[in-house]
Amino acid sequence: MKRGFRRSKKRGPVVSKKVTYDGIRFASGLEKYMYLALKEAKIVARYEGETYVLQDSFEFNNESYERQANGKGQMINRGQKKIQNIKYTPDFVSDSFIIE
Repeated sequence: MKRGFRRSKKRGPVVSKKVTYDGIRFASGLEKYMYLALKEAKIVARYEGETYVLQDSFEFNNESYERQANGKGQMINRGQKKIQNIKYTPDFVSDSFIIE
């Protein structure tokens, strides 16, 4: 048996503490820190101001049989379903980088 080896308890997902500053509700203290750093550098930026759609939603009408990793190796049809759109919301958007 190895000496000095300690098993660490598995921890769940990180739950960040919500912070409010200048009337803006940030998702974490790190985002508030970055907001203050941008403000100190005199860079005008909006916090979560825009959401971009990277991929529109579509209907996948083909059949797609895939082997399941459940130990039985069953082949299940994973196709013929609606695929939701993929969105991206950046934390900070500078007005000087927005192309319209």
